[in-house]
Amino acid sequence: MALGHRFHVDQDGHSVTVQFVGGAGGFEVLVDGKVVAYGPGRRKGGTVTAELPGDPPRPFAITVSHPREMGGVPFCVLESGGMRYLMPQIPLGGAGERPARRGPYRPVRRLRRFLRRSLRRLGRR
Repeated sequence: MALGHRFHVDQDGHSVTVQFVGGAGGFEVLVDGKVVAYGPGRRKGGTVTAELPGDPPRPFAITVSHPREMGGVPFCVLESGGMRYLMPQIPLGGAGERPARRGPYRPVRRLRRFLRRSLRRLGRR
C-alpha cells in the first residue's frame, strides 16, 4: 500500500477516517480525530475492529484491500450494524485547498545558477 491514501466517511454523527502511515502499508483508524485502531503493517491489507463512542458503544470494522487488487489503489470498507459502506478516498490536502505553490518562476536566477555550475565544472578539468 502506498503512502498518501486517506479515506473518510461520516457514520452515525461521527467522523471515521482511515489514513495510511509508514512504508510497510500500516494504517490507522481515527474516530472524531482520535486514533482508535491500527491496521497491520504488512502489504496485504487487513481488517481491524473499533467502537464508535456513545452509550452503548457501537462496534464497527474496517476492511482494507490489497492495493494490487484494484490497480495500485486500495479500497476501504466500513462495516457497521450489518451494513457495509464503501469509504471514498479523499485528497490529503483537504477539500477545496489548492496545492502548495513552489514560488515564482525566476529565469534570470536559474540562468545565473546554471552558468556558475557550468564554470565550476570547467574549472575542475
